[in-house]
Amino acid sequence: MAEAGVRTSRRSTSPLLVAYIAVLAGAAAAVAVALAAAGVAPPGRPSWPALLVLGALLVAAEYLFVRFRYRGDVNALNLVESVLAPLLFAFPGPVVVATVAAAQAVGGMLRRNEPVKAAFNVAQWSLAAAVGATLVALLEQGSGTTPENLAAMLVVLAVVGLVNQLAFATVLGFVNRRPLPRLLQDIAPIVLPGWVLGWAVNSLIGLLFVLAYAANPVATLLFAVPLVMLHLAYRGYAGARSDRVRLTGLHRAARALAAPIDPGEAVEAYLREVATCFEAAGAALVLRTDAGLLVHRLLVNEGFSVEAQPHGTVTLESALVGQPGPLRVTAGAGDPLADLLARSGRRDCLSAPLVEEERITGALLVYDQAGLEGFEAGELAVLEALARETVGTFAKGRLLAAILEERRKLALIVHTTSDGILTLAEDGTVLSWNPALERLTGVPASEVVGTSARLQALRPRREGGGAVDLSRWAGGEPLPPSLLLFDADGEPHRLSCSYSEAHDDEGGTRTLVVVARDVTPAEEIEELRQEAGRLAEAEAAQRMMVEQLRQAFVPAPLEVDGVQLGLSFLASDEEAPTGGDLYDWQRLPSGELHLAVIDVMGHGVAATKDALRVVHALRLLSVQECPLEELIVQADRLLGMLHPDLVATVVVARYRPSDGRVRIAGGGHPPALRITGDGEVTLLGAPGGAIGWPGAGSERIVETRLADGDALVLYTDGLVEARKDLLEGMETLARNAGVLGSIDADRLAVGLLERSLAGAARRDDSLVLVLRRVPTAAVPDSMRWSAPPDARRVAGIRRELRAWLGARGVDGEAIDELVVVAGELLANAVAAARSSVHLRASGGADRVVLEVEDDGRGHEHLASFGHSLPTDAAERGRGLFLVRQLVDDMAVLSTSEGSVVTVTRVLSRVADRTPEGSSQ
Repeated sequence: MAEAGVRTSRRSTSPLLVAYIAVLAGAAAAVAVALAAAGVAPPGRPSWPALLVLGALLVAAEYLFVRFRYRGDVNALNLVESVLAPLLFAFPGPVVVATVAAAQAVGGMLRRNEPVKAAFNVAQWSLAAAVGATLVALLEQGSGTTPENLAAMLVVLAVVGLVNQLAFATVLGFVNRRPLPRLLQDIAPIVLPGWVLGWAVNSLIGLLFVLAYAANPVATLLFAVPLVMLHLAYRGYAGARSDRVRLTGLHRAARALAAPIDPGEAVEAYLREVATCFEAAGAALVLRTDAGLLVHRLLVNEGFSVEAQPHGTVTLESALVGQPGPLRVTAGAGDPLADLLARSGRRDCLSAPLVEEERITGALLVYDQAGLEGFEAGELAVLEALARETVGTFAKGRLLAAILEERRKLALIVHTTSDGILTLAEDGTVLSWNPALERLTGVPASEVVGTSARLQALRPRREGGGAVDLSRWAGGEPLPPSLLLFDADGEPHRLSCSYSEAHDDEGGTRTLVVVARDVTPAEEIEELRQEAGRLAEAEAAQRMMVEQLRQAFVPAPLEVDGVQLGLSFLASDEEAPTGGDLYDWQRLPSGELHLAVIDVMGHGVAATKDALRVVHALRLLSVQECPLEELIVQADRLLGMLHPDLVATVVVARYRPSDGRVRIAGGGHPPALRITGDGEVTLLGAPGGAIGWPGAGSERIVETRLADGDALVLYTDGLVEARKDLLEGMETLARNAGVLGSIDADRLAVGLLERSLAGAARRDDSLVLVLRRVPTAAVPDSMRWSAPPDARRVAGIRRELRAWLGARGVDGEAIDELVVVAGELLANAVAAARSSVHLRASGGADRVVLEVEDDGRGHEHLASFGHSLPTDAAERGRGLFLVRQLVDDMAVLSTSEGSVVTVTRVLSRVADRTPEGSSQ
């Protein structure tokens, strides 16, 4: 893949670089002169008008590029080699060199390249073209597009690419003053895949151009189309790679910051991950403080530092902290931010504010990005998401620190609080009365310490009822192991007591220490335990009733040939198994399956009632053949008139068992999953507004097709939001789906729910509905139906015919038209029949034959009806005219004993080939 050169600067206009460019140009000129002297003809015939077109395409190819950065330089991978191939094939070497040089010069002027850069591009490509023309002259074998010449062209293009890359790498080494091996090692992870794959693609496109030119030089006028498409493919690859690197780095950075209890301890590791995520030279976390700004800065080549910037300091960081939204600043843009960026010695900078409770508390910065050029909006969105995650992590860190402090205080309180303790002197005076006794008795220490009468006022009693005088303990009063004590309010407390005597140092004065534990709560707890047992039995009976009621809400089991259905549901609160998550499946008159998953805002029985209303509205509209594109809008209108406060997200799928076609409409719901038999998982997002919100309805219908063994998974958001991180929840669900994708529908639904919620806090109900396509039973090659001449019975025959055609794998449009044909013929037969009508259907893989028979009196002119559109006054013939337009062959036999109409429809007339995952 070719390069457009490097961006020059003062350091790159050294005499050594100028001399190097002169050497390249001189070598190209010398080779061109030698080729002119040799007079070797190329294998193809030159077309001079085509030369003008190819020259214009060379200029255009300079504009079809994908940039990547290395330090301060920009390299652009372009498509020049694709256009160079037909030039080398058909034109003399000097002409090729001159054309390439002229095209590069014109391209440099149009792109306003700096002179040194433009000169390098001209010299680089001129030399590559000269080497290529020389190799063509050496390797060609005869004229024309022989296999030998085409193989030689591949070798030529490989050498041209190698010469081009070496020239570019050498000048990049000059500019950055780095040895060539070290330089190649630095840029290999990004550029090497682009060079190798780009050369392969460009070479193949070049060979196609050679073949097209050899067939007719006029084909050069069409070369611009594949060039543009190839450029778009390269741009898509660059954007996808950048997005993948950014999103992967986002998760790593978030994990690094959240690893320690205090996020401040992980700032250096976090900024290193941010710099890696954006392939940048550095990153900074700027936090506002009372004194100004605290700038945590990590530069890949310089290390980590922390800088305090007082209020009033004018720096790039202080200016970016005041910006309300994410933005990119580029040096040389001519605005104040660009000037500050240039003064800081930076090339570019991405910035996203840290916003906490609508207040900007800092900013997250990324300096001097490198690597493939991605989409600026996507990079800013990733940085903004990372900034939000940073704010949340610091907030959680502060909250956790507060919780730990509260726990420390609580532990201190617990450790200093013991059972009630009092001490008595020998004369019965209360010496101490701890806070536990104050709480127990309601008597403050100030009232009881120093007296004995206040203690007796609490009326201590033995369990048998006898009074106890603790003040006489020293005289031998028996001290019971348990007491009944009445607090200041007269409430009794049962105390378990222990006693011990303490003596002073001389062993003379004695003190009684009483430790009292209130066992009244234990007795109350036992009573409560018994009462709780009775309540648990009553609640179990209530839960059983509620569960039976919930089971009454769900649709009846549905058995469809070729279809497995599975379901798993888990309530957020096991005590209340009902909620706003419901599902529905029904078989529609068209033979399609109607699948719906509903998530109503709220919990409990009230939410279940609202969910049922949504289920019934969607089911009613579906049975009435409301188009899927309008289903959610119509349901919103219907429910909005009756229940204006109802809010629900929905996803509705229509599945056709005959060919596995699935169409999905969404209303604010998470994307569905398609799982192939080998475990490949695809997200099927159908965006749209939820029922009950402005703009309700699906924005577009997503369509796919299930092969045998494939599964469709619909679910509610409780399955992916249990871990608080929605991206992590979606990744977990997709990973589990890939692992479990081959098991049957019931086990797949249960497995997805259990694995996705394992170890997560359930805050919402979770529901999983799985539809798996399995091989169908054998379908008979022919069918026969008979009925009396009754229009109601004929309607049933049409439905059964539709089902048989679907089971035979007939395409949907052909089914609709054949059912119309059968309906028209049966209507005529019912009108003419005496006692019965018959329909026979048969067919192979390429056609369907329908035969309708009645036992009426016949009509001698029946065979002539339908060949032309009847007049408005005609009484018969319109139905047969319609039939003749929809079939390939029609035969009519009508006698006095009845009529038989036979029609044949060739199935190849209509093809339904809907791309996987397409939207409409």
